[in-house]
Amino acid sequence: MAIWDDVIPEAERRIYAKGGMGVERVGMGAKPAIIVVDMTYGFVDSAYPLGYSPTGYPAVAAIRRLLDHARPLGVPIFYSISKRGTTPCEAGRWKGGGVIANPGMLDPKANTIAADIAPHPGDVVIAKTYPSVFFGTDLVSHLIYHRVDTLIVTGMVTSGCVRGTALDAFSYNLRVIVPEECAADRGATSHKVALFEIHMKYGDVLPLSQVMDELTATCAAQRSAAVPVTV
Repeated sequence: MAIWDDVIPEAERRIYAKGGMGVERVGMGAKPAIIVVDMTYGFVDSAYPLGYSPTGYPAVAAIRRLLDHARPLGVPIFYSISKRGTTPCEAGRWKGGGVIANPGMLDPKANTIAADIAPHPGDVVIAKTYPSVFFGTDLVSHLIYHRVDTLIVTGMVTSGCVRGTALDAFSYNLRVIVPEECAADRGATSHKVALFEIHMKYGDVLPLSQVMDELTATCAAQRSAAVPVTV
């Protein structure tokens, strides 16, 4: 049973299946990277107006598992935080003021990545203003440099910045994979619907354990291909 089966009626799921959506895998390519979207205390912790601890901290724990597994494999890791603009244009037209204009988000800790998954030296932290980490940033340049063909998208919130980033990754013809446990939202319904939409159209939503296994296999294959053959 998929995580969204209790919110997406079976009749609707059959309509998607009729069109072939969600049936085949996009699969993991040869060079994966991980992006951790907005896992700052302002989203993870209920102490902040946009935060939600009941789902935020379990996602932190799951992402920690993924990162601990991926770092020894040499997988490139990227993070996003909010860009602190000063003009109405930079604040955008977020309902409720968003991160930049919401007074409850002015504490510097609100824009600090949760300590358990803090960036390591060599990781890239990208400041963004809008939902997608691609929009108005140099993320694409970093991905091209590393020859990335697969983006493993994690973070908060599933229905907002995670979905926006996954959709833009798809639009750049990257393979998109979302480890189910590594994405979180304030509401269970929006979380499940967003995962459903990603899996039906844009990428693969998979259990974290499967993503880690596939990372291991992919990186092992890359190392084997890089070993020179001696005669």
